[in-house]
Amino acid sequence: MTSIALATAPDLPDLVDDDASFLAALRERGVEATPEIWSDESVAWGEFDAVLVRTIWDYYRHPEAFAAWVDRLDAAPTAVLNTPETLRWNRHKFYLRDLEARGVDTLPTEYVARGRDDSLAEIFERRGWDEAVVKPAVSAGAFRTNRISREDAPGEQPWFEELLADGDVLVQEFADGITDGEWSLIFFDGEYSHSVLKRPKSGDFRVQEDHGGSVDAPDPSESLRSYGGEVVDAVTSELGGDVPLYARVDGITTDAGGETAGFRLLEVELIEPELFFRVDDDAGSRLADALLDRL
Repeated sequence: MTSIALATAPDLPDLVDDDASFLAALRERGVEATPEIWSDESVAWGEFDAVLVRTIWDYYRHPEAFAAWVDRLDAAPTAVLNTPETLRWNRHKFYLRDLEARGVDTLPTEYVARGRDDSLAEIFERRGWDEAVVKPAVSAGAFRTNRISREDAPGEQPWFEELLADGDVLVQEFADGITDGEWSLIFFDGEYSHSVLKRPKSGDFRVQEDHGGSVDAPDPSESLRSYGGEVVDAVTSELGGDVPLYARVDGITTDAGGETAGFRLLEVELIEPELFFRVDDDAGSRLADALLDRL
């Protein structure tokens, strides 16, 4: 029997309800699928046929432990998906600069290295922005993320310096289109599977449900699917031809709907994305089949 460890966080020992259909699909295919805590040093990862990284939603709070864990997985005699190389690259949001260099349309961004003596107000002045979103390069779920106006930048300078003391930082022009909704286009083994449209609550910019956001599942246009596929292709090229087993491409449309709408990438999630199995009855089976095809 194929044995697969599903890496998860300490406060999610049984994964999340949304993954239930995926777990069922694995077990229907004769797989012994076992959730294991990623930070539990007693787990013998090499005894499994594969390790699938799933809901390790606290990894960004423990960057050194996470890096060491990825190294242990890399040295273990087991398949790891997404691959250790992919996990290392995607953990730090400066990867967006790599994708921009490959022609992916991303938000205008200042990539500020840790400890750099920089003025938030000067960034606004230099860029000509009215609003920006500032966040750590290693983060998830809007952790330590702040929306700042040009007028408020001088007063936010101490907070900005505190953030820079802890790590690299992204300063991104605020995207007005986020209030119209953020698309999450989900791909398994390079093929489009399904998608959701996430919207922030009134007066907020964060689309996560933990912050009051909502999720809907309209059908994206063919052009949006194509844009998402181009992002996955760019990721694959950046990783030397390694197609991610799962990828969630998050972005906004740059025009008002329709087949001609453009797409601007916000993030591509390759470590622990929520995959929204609940909006598509067959999505769990598709990922299960794609996973087993790799083994």
